[in-house]
Amino acid sequence: MGFGTTTTANPRTKTIKHNRMKKYFATLAGIIALSAVSGFAQSTFQGFLSGLGENPPNASPGTGFGTLVLNSSSNQITVDLSWSGLTAAATASHIHGPGGVGTNAVVLFPFSGVPAATAGAIPQQSFAITPTQVDYLFNGYLYFNVHTSTFPGGEIRAQITLVPEPSTAAVLVPGMGALWFMVRRRQLRGLR
Repeated sequence: MGFGTTTTANPRTKTIKHNRMKKYFATLAGIIALSAVSGFAQSTFQGFLSGLGENPPNASPGTGFGTLVLNSSSNQITVDLSWSGLTAAATASHIHGPGGVGTNAVVLFPFSGVPAATAGAIPQQSFAITPTQVDYLFNGYLYFNVHTSTFPGGEIRAQITLVPEPSTAAVLVPGMGALWFMVRRRQLRGLR
């Protein structure tokens, strides 16, 4: 090309760029669709057990941690629970409800395989759950409880609370920004 020469755009290049843009936006649509589906995924709950959570509170040095996962159909829970530092061996452990903080309630989900030890864990176990019990769960009216001979009404306890999920927007916005940056960078390269 010499001085004063003009060129025309290659139609094939425009088609290739157009197809790339289609791929980028198809990828973006897929990301959005997957993030929307994840809103219907399982829900995770947890509780940090201590004597202060009991009703009435006690000075037990024991602590524990429990997790509860509600499946995506909201009809089954899977539970893990561990503890240490109890004043006596565990005699029983379960989920009680409906009962808020400072309220005692009946056993809804009795755990099997509770080790008679001051430190231990139940084997992971699953239970069917009713829609009413799911409401109790989301409203904070279910609690973990570990019982001992020293505290037959319960040595350590924790209300079961929902673990917050990262916001879809918090995940999606940076991804969209990165996609825009990538597309823009390729557009600028094409101008050179």
